[in-house]
Amino acid sequence: MEKHMNNLTTTSKSRAARMGRAAALALALLGTSVLTGMTSNAFAQADEQAVSGGEMTIIAGSDIKSWDPAITSGTFPGGPMDQLDSVYGFLVYVDLQGKVQGGMAESLTSDDAKVWTLKLRPNVKFTDGNPYDAEAVVYNWKRAANPDTLAPAQPFVSSWIDGVKIIDPLTIEITLPTPNRNFGSTVAQSAPFVASPAALEAAGSDKAAIKPVGAGPFLFESWDQGISLSFERNPDYWDQPRPYLDTLKFAIIPETNSRISTVVQGGAQMMAGYPYQFGANAEAPGVTTHEIPIPGLYRAYFNQVAGSFTDHRAREAFYHAVDPARLMQAYTQVDGYVTPTNYFTEASPYYQTEYTLPTYDPEKAQELFNELAADGKPFKMKLVTYSNSDLKRLASYLQQVLSAYENVEVELELVDQAMLKPQCQTQVNFDLCVDGGVLVANGAEPIISNLLKTGGVDNWGQYSSEAMDGYLNAANATMDQAQVKAAYLDVQKVIAEDLPLYIFGSETRFLLLRDNTGGIVPSNGGILQKQYLYVCEDACAAK
Repeated sequence: MEKHMNNLTTTSKSRAARMGRAAALALALLGTSVLTGMTSNAFAQADEQAVSGGEMTIIAGSDIKSWDPAITSGTFPGGPMDQLDSVYGFLVYVDLQGKVQGGMAESLTSDDAKVWTLKLRPNVKFTDGNPYDAEAVVYNWKRAANPDTLAPAQPFVSSWIDGVKIIDPLTIEITLPTPNRNFGSTVAQSAPFVASPAALEAAGSDKAAIKPVGAGPFLFESWDQGISLSFERNPDYWDQPRPYLDTLKFAIIPETNSRISTVVQGGAQMMAGYPYQFGANAEAPGVTTHEIPIPGLYRAYFNQVAGSFTDHRAREAFYHAVDPARLMQAYTQVDGYVTPTNYFTEASPYYQTEYTLPTYDPEKAQELFNELAADGKPFKMKLVTYSNSDLKRLASYLQQVLSAYENVEVELELVDQAMLKPQCQTQVNFDLCVDGGVLVANGAEPIISNLLKTGGVDNWGQYSSEAMDGYLNAANATMDQAQVKAAYLDVQKVIAEDLPLYIFGSETRFLLLRDNTGGIVPSNGGILQKQYLYVCEDACAAK
């Protein structure tokens, strides 16, 4: 009971804090200039108590597959891009206000959303001595555009690579085929890493042979696959005296409870997760939490190319059959979650109440299940998710609730976390696939197009709609915020009509960390700018 009460207390505090910053976040996502100083303030606060030297271990839930800079996946803390960023650094990144900021490059800007200019920093070199210049950046982009590289961003990069022009060694001009106001943020989250062309050429087509040679804040030291990675400070990093740490390590620990206990016992500096997971551990001696205020959605994917969910009635019946508030309670063991009514939550400037998703209505659900059976399409569902304790509870709850309806059959398949993406995204071997955690989005793009556009990299259910594609394109094609908002209203209308995926909750990520952790500067979906991290002599994380 004590642990449950601590869960409730921690979650209530975090929700209250999020409500307080919702208005500010909404203004920022609209491009309001009121908050433009917040990013520099975050940097100033990160540096205020900076201590040089020392070692830090960050827990990651999964390992990288290779050092290929084009193989990117998920800009969230503790994901594989964290390790790649340590060596390569982000070319540009998206700050907490949804603005594109310079990283390894000085800036990526446009006046009309069609012609973009990338300005590189002078005198930056890869650790093999070669220049980090326009030729190197374009080499990496052309490589990502090549289908043989198997880059997740290949469709995106290949759509504009022919419009790339090198103006001088530090300047690249990109002319897009059509205006895209989100081009900078999409580069930041889908194609941000630049490796030494010499290292990539030496590896040839063998990804396993790629040596991690970048110009980022850290140098690769060792990799025990599936166990840990270790990096040491890059003494020639462009932004001296950063990085502050001498040594940065990642421990690969898939199981949530093991990650938590490792931080509590002092075996690692931090992990990413949610307050419902931390419970009383957040109050342990020497431990604290830190919110990453970027809204995200709990979602599941409907297979829309085969099986029951190809019929709209099945998708509608599913929404009506399950109470999302109780589903979230089963998942988190905490109540009080507010159910999203559409894609954008109240923290977003694009939030609206005109078009809403179907609500819990078991009688309507049974009516639809009966209709499907009468038409020779009885509802059969293969539910696939991975086998951690939280998702086991969620899957068991769904199976229990749905099996109580007539003309419904539910099969449950739990897989290792590393196998979920191949089975769901690549093989599309599911009817309903539930991915763990929230899919974070700093602003609408590129996440919403990745999820809902035909061929989007996160569109695991292979949903396709000409109307949806058109509205997303319209939102991307203008810098006029009134037109953007109107286009996203149309997007939400289509979501409410088509039900392309199952949305059942929203949340922001947190860090569980030792209280002597300093320099916390989140970017993109929450990945920390690791050059700012340091270890304090005393508690400093809460300051």
